[in-house]
Amino acid sequence: STFTLLFSSSWDKETIRLVQTVTQRETVLFIADARITFDSFRNCRIATATSKTIITLNPDTAEANQLYTCIRELLEAGGLDDQDILSGDSVRLDSISDVLTVNQLKARSHEHGDVFHCITYGFITNLELSSSMSKVIRKRCAKCKFLINEESQTCSNDACPNQGQQYQATEGFELLVDISDHTGTLHSCNLAGTVAEKTLGCKSKHKIFMTTLQWKFLLERCKIYLKVLPSTRRSRMRASILSCALADPVEVKQKLASFVA
Repeated sequence: STFTLLFSSSWDKETIRLVQTVTQRETVLFIADARITFDSFRNCRIATATSKTIITLNPDTAEANQLYTCIRELLEAGGLDDQDILSGDSVRLDSISDVLTVNQLKARSHEHGDVFHCITYGFITNLELSSSMSKVIRKRCAKCKFLINEESQTCSNDACPNQGQQYQATEGFELLVDISDHTGTLHSCNLAGTVAEKTLGCKSKHKIFMTTLQWKFLLERCKIYLKVLPSTRRSRMRASILSCALADPVEVKQKLASFVA
């Protein structure tokens, strides 16, 4: 059976230094002699490093190479990135307080390797709602979340558990938008799922003519909550919109005063 594997805090300096060098989705770990226990708080099994634990980064073995190749193929197909877009985020919006300009959040992403959340007051400068419905509303396999091939009407994931069977699909908004302010532009931010529905004020199943919705946001200052996934050696920085609404001019003036001064 599968289970979530986490490393609890370890005070071993060598282990801490080693883990800090790990690049998300770029590193294969071989872990030997870790203590496995069930954590009732996280509701999953966790692995704890002990004095006997040996951690090897990117071991040169056939199994490690196969695993790395498999993950790269999933990334290129969008199978893993999709989860970041579609699963939403459990963080409470009222717990996000950092206000950053576009250039500041770009700089933080390049300087630090961790996912972070922030608020930016910017303009949506690209919102393609006039495209064909297949580019705005996407169908995904209900089992593995991969895209449904429009031509064959089958799941695009060769390893899908439902491959060869009649598929069940879900559909929803999946948009890429650009966010700009006085410091620059953040390209191709993900606006998807229920966040897109709340932002646009309609559900994807309605399939209404949405050109008029563009002008609700284009060139209007918005208060945008973002989840930023930093860049790696093989992928660029990505951002998902957690909330987007027209901003209060008074609030914008107060929050951006320090940036203008």
